[in-house]
This record gives sequence, C-alpha cells and structure tokens, in this order.
Amino acid sequence: MKLKTNLKYTSRKTIALLIIVAFLLPSFSLIIMVAAEEQTFQNITVDTAYQMIKKENKYPNLIILDVRTPCEYEKGHLYDAILIPYNELEFEAGISELEGYKNSEIIVYCKSGYRSTLASEILVENGFTNIYNMLGGILAWIDADYPIWTTQHYITVDGIEEPIIQIEPLLLYLTGYPCCTDNQGSCTSCTDNQECPDDSESITITSTVLEQDENHIVILLIYELDGTIYEFTVVNTLLWSYNELTNEINRTAYFYSNEIIIEDMSIQFYQLYYLVQHEEYNLTLYTWLTPLNSETYNNSFTIISYEPADEKFITSMEIVKFNSPVTFSQQYAILGKVSEEMAKIYEKSGDESLAQLVRAYNTMEKEAKFLSKLVKKQLSEYNMQILESLAILTDVCGDPLCLIVCNVILLFGYGAGTTLICTAACGIICGACAGAWYTCVACVLCIAGCGGLATTLGALVQIYGIEPGCWWFCCQI
Repeated sequence: MKLKTNLKYTSRKTIALLIIVAFLLPSFSLIIMVAAEEQTFQNITVDTAYQMIKKENKYPNLIILDVRTPCEYEKGHLYDAILIPYNELEFEAGISELEGYKNSEIIVYCKSGYRSTLASEILVENGFTNIYNMLGGILAWIDADYPIWTTQHYITVDGIEEPIIQIEPLLLYLTGYPCCTDNQGSCTSCTDNQECPDDSESITITSTVLEQDENHIVILLIYELDGTIYEFTVVNTLLWSYNELTNEINRTAYFYSNEIIIEDMSIQFYQLYYLVQHEEYNLTLYTWLTPLNSETYNNSFTIISYEPADEKFITSMEIVKFNSPVTFSQQYAILGKVSEEMAKIYEKSGDESLAQLVRAYNTMEKEAKFLSKLVKKQLSEYNMQILESLAILTDVCGDPLCLIVCNVILLFGYGAGTTLICTAACGIICGACAGAWYTCVACVLCIAGCGGLATTLGALVQIYGIEPGCWWFCCQI
C-alpha cells in the first residue's frame, strides 16, 4: 500500500514536471535562438592552432587568415596563410574573398593578437560560424618554434674556429621598421614614395679630376647646401687586383685605399669589390673597411648580392652580425658557412618558391669561401682583425638595395660612424663600373658620382652633422 502511494506521488510529480517543461518549451527554444545569434569566436593558443593545421583530414577546408599589413606579410607569415588586412574586412570586397567559407574553420592571426581579435569580431558579425582567434599572434607562434614562410632573417655569429650560427626571422627585430606603402597598403619601392629634390633645391655637388693615372685618382668634390660650400679632396688608389677568366666564369677583384681630406682633417677607409660573371648569374661582393690603427680595423660592412640571369619572383635578405672579432679573410669563410646554412633551410622548407633560393646561397657559399682563401693568400698585409662586422646576403639588386642597406644600418644602430658606411654602401650599385674606373672617363665619373658622393655625404654627417638622408642619396643615384 505504501509502495502504491509512492508511485502515485511520483507519477503526479512527473506529470507536473512535464507540464512545466511543456509550458516553458517555447521560451527554451527562444533562449537557444538568442544564444545562436550571440555566437562568438573561440580564442585558441598557438599549440592548438598548430595541431589544427597538422590535422588536414579533420579540417580539410581550414583557412589560415593573416590580417596584418602587406609589408608585414611579406616579411614572414604562416605557411598557406592568405592575407586580408583586418581593416579591409569591414568592406564588402574584403569579406567577399571568404564568402565560400562561412562554415569552414578559420584561424585568424596578426602580430600579437589585437588586430586578430577585431577581425574575428567582424567575421562573426558577418555570419562566419567557426572562427578561431590565435592568441599571441605570429610572435607567439615563432616563440613556440613553429615554422613560418620568410626570406628575411637576422643571423648572429659567435666564435671563429667553430662558429655558433643563430638564425631567427628578421620580423622579430623590426619593431618600428620603416615600411613603404602606397595608398592601398601595398609595398612599393621607397624611392617611389619619396619626393626627390628637383633642380630648384639648394643642394649641388660637382667634381673635378685633379690627378689621374692607371692606379691612382684624385678628385675635388664641392658640396653646396643652402649657400654653404664644403670642399673635399678624395684620393683613390688601387692597391691590388685579381682576374680569372675561364669558359664558364669571370672573376674580378679590386682592393682600394681611399682618403677624404677635409681642411686639416682626413678620413681613411678601404674598399673591396669582388665581381663574378656567369652565364646563369652575376654575383657582386662589396666590403667597406674602416681602420682603427695600422694593425686593426674598427669595423666592416659587407654586401653579397646574387642576381640570376632568368626572371625570378622572390627575393631574400639575411642580416649577419658578428659578435666576435674576425680577420678580413675569416669574415668571408664564416659568411660562406652562413650561406650554406641558409641554403639548407630553404631546401628543407619543402616550399617550391623558396627552393629557387637554394642555388643563390650555394653560390654565395662557394664564392665567399673562394674569396677568403684569396684574401688570405694575396692580401696578407691587409688581413687584419676586424673588431665589429656586419653583412647582408641578398638577391635584391639595383636601387631598392640602397634603401635596404640604409634602413638596416639605421635600424640596428651600428655604431656612431655607421652613417658613413650607410651612404657608402650604396656604392655597390655602381660596383661594376668601379671595378675598371681607370679605363674610361665614364667610369671615372662613376667613381666620383657613387663612391665620391657617398663618402662625401658620410663625411658631412660625421664632421659637420649635416644629414640629407639615405633616401635623398638614393634619389641622386
């Protein structure tokens, strides 16, 4: 009897509960609908993002969305990432690029996480249902040692005999780096965005050859700025030359001593040009050396530039900083090892676009090591220790290289006297004619216009504090 009473009581409770549920059911459906309308994105760590990207079978339609600027994207991005800057997502053109992926998983990232959060909100507002915001951005991704697509690296070298080579993406060091864009945010040549001085500007430079023979030239340079005239005497002496010509390759090297005389003061430096001509490529190596005394160089700056004969659609730039003193010849041997490591990195990437850089860096390795032996054997008198060395390995040629060199030097603050190096480094553009300056008047003018102008501007900076700027110098080239 007691059991029946309990069952009866339970049945009444069940019936009452069902009635309440039935009564609330429309409201419950409404709650579900509201929740759906308020759906938001998910924040995920870089580890979760990495696992999602690896699981191609589970996420066959996964989209990796980079919402930074085009310049940032070009300096490095996640593999297979597509670029739509976050501010473009607010417009129909930006959203339309993702129209077919409203229900696909989309991982959104930026530099550190702020812009990707804004972009994720915009995507959700436009009906995208599976948005994943990668916390910490690409900086956290790199910090977790996950791979990125990049052709720009910052490399440090410690030690000499068994150098420790540390290679990192350059974008880690590019906070505040000047990036030239057009009105649409696309990267362009910096010179395209600068208004170069016209003929009415009060900056004029004239040169006069005072002395000249086969291996020696003295040039008077007159620099006029806002009515003030500065006179310089530039003495250029060819100390050593080398030439090797075969059926396949032509190697030429020149080593110069230079002196700038300003009133009762003089500045001395050395320049090495190494030119390699091959039917499939040209390689130019340029080194600037500033002596500290008769036994030591204070600093050096080197550019190795590779230019393939066929058209290419990708460029690279590796900045190499030596943390230990090296000799003139050791510097090139180590740059050869650095080039070897970069060739391995691009080859192991498995990316077809990066694979075309492998030959460039294998060639740089070969020629740098060849030059190291050549300097050690034939320039032993000048094979002295260098206290501070910086180098750039690149396949960027022509005017853009000038701006890259200037910006890199200014970015890394390579010592108080490096604006002199900055302007002079632009002389690599004229390196080909500089190699045979004494053969014709045009080449003499080339030396005066490139090397002479560069060193003159550098002297103005160093002595008088006058700085027209790297972009102005590049306009003159």
